[in-house]
This record gives sequence, structure tokens and C-alpha cells, in this order.
Amino acid sequence: MSRKLYQVSAALALAFLLLAASAASAQDGRVGPSRAVEVGPAIPAQGRVATLGCCKCLGGTNTLDLSTIPSNAWTVSNGNPVSFLTSIHPLWDINPGAAKWVSTAANGGTGSVPAGTFEYRLDFYVPECTIGQNVTLTGNVGGDDGFQAYLDNSAGLLAQCNTGWCFNKGHVPLQTFSKAVTTPGLHTLIVRVDNGGGSSGMFVNATLTGACRRE
Repeated sequence: MSRKLYQVSAALALAFLLLAASAASAQDGRVGPSRAVEVGPAIPAQGRVATLGCCKCLGGTNTLDLSTIPSNAWTVSNGNPVSFLTSIHPLWDINPGAAKWVSTAANGGTGSVPAGTFEYRLDFYVPECTIGQNVTLTGNVGGDDGFQAYLDNSAGLLAQCNTGWCFNKGHVPLQTFSKAVTTPGLHTLIVRVDNGGGSSGMFVNATLTGACRRE
């Protein structure tokens, strides 16, 4: 065999060996080193859920506005979207700050709402992150006639006003709250408004604050 023919034969043999090794590797599922893919926290697919961010550095702070503002998906009774009021009763003189008065209907601030209890709800999500954070829910609330505000359920009472006139600064002070949110996952801010008839509505200024671990 000539030297040139020998070199060609050797090259063809090497090529066949490489092809065979590649096919065996593919069949065995070992196509190369695996790569770790970073994924964010799993957020429930339940529509538009307000979500607190994760810490990007030690000692930082995350905030999430949970107030009655149009960008938050507040609902009332049976999951219906709240109505953000453009006109309110003249006796509703407690300053709502950045929040908006909401009701069960567009004329709930000046018209007649049936007597009964109306439950306003906003879901929010606290992720479990690599850098831990201490999470606190703070804010204030007002409503017509009276109300109770909760974190998740009746055991998580935040604030209440059961004397009536819980919308007029001449009768009751603005009710404030502060509560630690100690577990990650899905939570709900709840305001139950008791209405004796006539106009009815409520507002909430609420901020979720995550203080990132320092070390």
C-alpha cells in the first residue's frame, strides 16, 4: 500500500470512529455537559397577581404598593372588579392619600348600595428568594359604614372600625396597621365593609416592604 493511500484510509477510519461515538452518545442521552438554568420564583397563574420582588443585594429594600389604585386587581363580592369612584359622598372627608375610594358600583359613593357586608380582596405573592427578607405590611384604611381589615383570614386582623362613621375624620381617626408577613407564597389583603344602606365604599393605602438580609 502506498504511503498516500495509507494516509487516506487512516483518515476515513478516524472519521467513521468519530461518527460512531457521536451516535452512541446521542442514543445514550449524553450530548454534552449539562447547564444549570436559573429560573425565577414560581408565581401562581391566577391572573394579575401583585408580586414582591426578590433582593438583588444584601441590605437592600423591596416595596410593593397594594393600595386601591387602578393598577391593582381589587375585587368585591363574588370576584367582581371594584368600581373606582369619580364622585364620593361629601361626608367622606377622611383623606385617602394616594389611594382611591372604591365601591361595588360606579355610583356607590353617591347612590344607594344595598345593606349588607361586602368583602374586598386583593391577592399578592411573596416569593421565596435566595437572599432572605423580612416582609411587613403597613398602611391605613377607611370605609362606610364600618369595616374590618385582615391579612388572609379573620385570625390576621389588621384594623377595624365598628362604630359607624368610619369615613369621617370628625367622628373617628384614620385606622392604621402594621403586620409581619412571615411566610412566602400567596396571600390576600381583605377588607369587609358593613353597610346599613345608602352610599358605601372604602379605600386602602397599603405597602408591602421587604427588608433584605444584611449578611
